[in-house]
Amino acid sequence: MILEIQAEITGNIIIPPNMEVKINPYKLNIFQSNQDNKFYISVSKRMLEFKDYLPTQRKNDQGQLEIKFPPNDFYSDITRLLQHIESFGALDVGISKIYWEEPTVIWIPEKESEHLLSPVSNYKGKSKYENPPITISRDWLRDTVLHEKQMKDLYIPFSFYREGVNNYQEKRYQSAFIFFYMLLEYFFCNGQWGIKNYEYKRDTCLRSCLRKSLEILPAYKNHYSFLTTELENRHKEYDVEGLLFVLNRFRDELSHANRGDKNRNVFNETEYNSIAFIIMGVCLNVSIKKRLLPFVHESEKENFLNR
Repeated sequence: MILEIQAEITGNIIIPPNMEVKINPYKLNIFQSNQDNKFYISVSKRMLEFKDYLPTQRKNDQGQLEIKFPPNDFYSDITRLLQHIESFGALDVGISKIYWEEPTVIWIPEKESEHLLSPVSNYKGKSKYENPPITISRDWLRDTVLHEKQMKDLYIPFSFYREGVNNYQEKRYQSAFIFFYMLLEYFFCNGQWGIKNYEYKRDTCLRSCLRKSLEILPAYKNHYSFLTTELENRHKEYDVEGLLFVLNRFRDELSHANRGDKNRNVFNETEYNSIAFIIMGVCLNVSIKKRLLPFVHESEKENFLNR
């Protein structure tokens, strides 16, 4: 059986005819599709042990047929090769991006007996989140403009939240984390670089938003497990102090690139999914508090921030 991985490739590039290259065990090709006129790169290789990696078909509890797709780690060598080509192509030949996160996986039978082993011969990976659209109302537009002066400079830190969400939905979790942290830094740096590990003691808003995030996180099992493991590894408790410490440590680590296994590495985005999700929750709570604060009576502000 031949495994072929296809990924879209973009950039300021021209593709001449006959780009096929064979380097054992791979066959590579870059071509322009006749269907959508986009450029694609394909990498294929023969697989002797392949049955465990084929899509399978089975009935669910309702008696309906479902197709189960395998995890993508069986072609990690091809993914790494595409990442290599992407990085050097940016330096040498104008490549902007190879979409190795959302490839088309194609199985090409070599024998008659291989034709019926899988219910599908190809499938497409997806990397973006599906979010239902939200209706923009006339009331929202009116009120947003009407209260512009009361909001003062909040459009600046809220732009960090916007960029964080955009990056998160594009699965650029490391960049998402940094943008979310910038929102927190904007409000809680206390005139210094970064947020001090003891700042939660001074600022009621920060403390209550960290606490709220800890309260709701157990509903998200994967992210909760991630945080508890991080806290244990860093010898911290599941509390406000521990969460802020972890966020600060990730901020420090993602601000550097001297260690590929610990610092910023654009090919390790999935490892930062949970920490980006966690800080996004903190930022959402902070944004709500800061947005409503101008409408709270001065004598009630401390209670409001502490809720």
